[in-house]
Amino acid sequence: MADQRKCENDSVPALRFEGFSDPWEQRRLGELFVESEDRSSDLEILSVSVANGIYPASDSDREINPGASLVNYKVVCKGDVVYNSMRMWQGAVDSSLHDGIVSPAYVVARPVSMTASRFFARLLKRPNLLCQYQRRSQGNSKDTQVLKFEEFAEIEVSVPLFRKEQEAIGSLADALDSLITLHQRELEILKNLKQACLEKMFV
Repeated sequence: MADQRKCENDSVPALRFEGFSDPWEQRRLGELFVESEDRSSDLEILSVSVANGIYPASDSDREINPGASLVNYKVVCKGDVVYNSMRMWQGAVDSSLHDGIVSPAYVVARPVSMTASRFFARLLKRPNLLCQYQRRSQGNSKDTQVLKFEEFAEIEVSVPLFRKEQEAIGSLADALDSLITLHQRELEILKNLKQACLEKMFV
């Protein structure tokens, strides 16, 4: 990542990986994703949250209670972008690293071939897009607002011309997330060690 400069052209980011110089393009999300309505009840249940993205519901401390039937649950494949239609404006969106199923309340957006979904896992959380989601969501209050795929599809975003640049950005973000998680765990271990020592060092 050697190319860092102040850009006058808004279609060119200030920080680029080497080998990429083309301007980013404006695309509607509907050109990059199609809504998937595949249904199943036989796969692992996934959850989507603002803080943790997409993860197996079994990893949560919360009790899993999907109700009497999973018949209408939607299929999620690795690489699909999934968002909580009632919490999209808060950033409840991610690209899945898991195969599974999600509640019908979620929207499953399947990327087309030129789309690197891990790039969009970050792009779709950008503050300017969160504002657009809120404006386009339909409902009488924040607790009932829903962003339908038809509205999501009309939103325009700036994206790299080449999939390889999208992949490079997504991979960097994933690597940084992994590093942050590692250090958070190490910090927690040190805090516990400190507490254990202090408890034994005083009368």
